[in-house]
Amino acid sequence: MTNRLLLSVAGLAALVSYCFYRGQSTKVAKTEVKEDLGRWEGEGGNVPTVATPSPAPPPQSSYPGSEARH
Repeated sequence: MTNRLLLSVAGLAALVSYCFYRGQSTKVAKTEVKEDLGRWEGEGGNVPTVATPSPAPPPQSSYPGSEARH
């Protein structure tokens, strides 16, 4: 009985430490992504170097003189 209890406590401690380890590594990865994103935005981000065309105009109504949109 004592051996089973000791193994249970050891298993629970291993599970808790594994979860703590994975949580810390996720936090570190998030920080690295934020730093990379901040550096990328500081360099100009996703700004196009050429002028982009404007969107296409909305289609005309099929009925002459009608201003109703379909």
